[in-house]
Amino acid sequence: MSVLSLTAWTLFLCFVTSCEAAEKSISELIKEAAKALEKDWKSESDVIIHLLDQVNKLDKSLAACQIRQKDFEKQLLGFTDSQKTVKKDIADLDSKLNECCDKLSKDPHHGQHIFIDWDDKGQLWLNGQEIKELRHSAELFILDAILLPTDTKVIALKGTNNEGDAGILASTLDGFILTNTSWKCSNKEEKGWTGTDFNDSKWPKAHVVTSAKNKPVVGIREDASWIWTENYKPGKGDKDVFCRLKLK
Repeated sequence: MSVLSLTAWTLFLCFVTSCEAAEKSISELIKEAAKALEKDWKSESDVIIHLLDQVNKLDKSLAACQIRQKDFEKQLLGFTDSQKTVKKDIADLDSKLNECCDKLSKDPHHGQHIFIDWDDKGQLWLNGQEIKELRHSAELFILDAILLPTDTKVIALKGTNNEGDAGILASTLDGFILTNTSWKCSNKEEKGWTGTDFNDSKWPKAHVVTSAKNKPVVGIREDASWIWTENYKPGKGDKDVFCRLKLK
């Protein structure tokens, strides 16, 4: 039984109890009248006055009962309206849930996390919008995990190397996204390069880094590769690189 139904049932019992009390008063009044007529009252008028007083009390009890009945009816209507509202909210939520599940069933790769590591540090954009909630973008071997919205079309990563080895490493758990030669990387920051409308057809493919330092990282798939531009030279090559991937 729902909370609304239980509350309505409780109010109904209170209402019924009050009405039963009024009916009981009527029955007692009749018995009292019969006993009064058997007693040695001073006059019949005393009996009538006494009974009229009891009738007035009974009228008040019945009036209270009627008021409670109206209150109960109002509250019952209120609970009915509340039930309608709750049912509507549940229906709306169910519709949104079905819509979400439908999107995921059509494209199960979206709506999951991408795990990223940079050497030395980096930045991330999704559909041209910079993601600023990166806590470990300057900490090697400590990953950032970012939830990919279901409408993600372009992932853009900037890598910055201050010294030594360089690289960008990323993957999703199912391997739908892996850093490898499917990415495009450039050493030039062109206007709009992070957006969905940018034409990267002239950009070169990412260069896979094979440095001994850049070994597989716990939390990222082993079939993902460290990437950079072709001009990769530890401490001497491109300092800033700009890599992007269009999702199909």
